[in-house]
Amino acid sequence: MSFPLTTLFSLACYFIAKKLLSTPKQTFLGLSIALIVMFVLMFKFHGFNTLAAHISITGCSLVILIVTFIEMSMLEKHMIKIKSGEIGSNVKSVEREYSEIFILIGIGLAAIILSLISGIFIGTNLELDLIFKFMFTVFAIIIYMVTFLGIKFANLKIKYAVRGIMLSFSMVLFAYLGNSILLKTYLS
Repeated sequence: MSFPLTTLFSLACYFIAKKLLSTPKQTFLGLSIALIVMFVLMFKFHGFNTLAAHISITGCSLVILIVTFIEMSMLEKHMIKIKSGEIGSNVKSVEREYSEIFILIGIGLAAIILSLISGIFIGTNLELDLIFKFMFTVFAIIIYMVTFLGIKFANLKIKYAVRGIMLSFSMVLFAYLGNSILLKTYLS
């Protein structure tokens, strides 16, 4: 099974698990099930080696990213309904949803870091592509940590923190996906 199909199958498992579970932690349980499915499928089809581990971790970070964007867009839709006077049927409060998204972003950053580290282990030489990925990962960590400290110690509202981090997180992931294409197109 290929990497994109495994990722899509894991996402489908996330949505099915989230729909079937009725607990307050359904987002994290659904994500856990999706990540377990990702690892099982990758190790089944590629064997138990460092390449399969790297592909699994990269797939997990992609699944976490997609889930975070979907959850954020669902929260924004919920906020629009509340502002227009429609009372939503969400069980969770808006503040709790923002907190969950903030945690998802942190988990996504951890997955990107693990993906970078595992990529270094399977790579033989330090290429320009890997250097850019490392720089963007450090940039994302700094933004997340400054925002996290702002929430803990400077009373930064989590609503604004999540929106800002989502923008920077999407820029970092765009750089991750686009830097290989740009480097190969313009620098080779």
